[in-house]
Amino acid sequence: MTNTAVFTNEVLAQATVADSQKVLADPQALLKWVPDITTVAAGANAFEVTRQDAALNQHERITVTATAGQVTYESTQGRLAYRLVFTLTAQEAGTRIREALYVPDHTGLPIKLMAPIAKRAFYQNLTRLAQIVAS
Repeated sequence: MTNTAVFTNEVLAQATVADSQKVLADPQALLKWVPDITTVAAGANAFEVTRQDAALNQHERITVTATAGQVTYESTQGRLAYRLVFTLTAQEAGTRIREALYVPDHTGLPIKLMAPIAKRAFYQNLTRLAQIVAS
């Protein structure tokens, strides 16, 4: 995977870092903040995701890794492998959640053309995540 992010997004969640990280590290919580995901079948540190509508990755396997202040989703077995890194930083008003998307250097897909659309969709999901962790 490249070390340069395809895009980044940030939101401020009115919740603690611990609460934000707990939701991000729970695969079943994806059903609450990513509306196009219809099923999440959990396994040991990985889960299978299925989306309802047509998507680049209609089905994928995601491995979750959580460390202090960071949660990483690594997707395989879809049309596009990627790594989505969430960095959580405590702020006075809550937690700043920054997501960065990384993809392999050679995907065979028009990543530069797809990036603005993906960035917007991921931002909408990140905004829903911030609302969920604050409630």
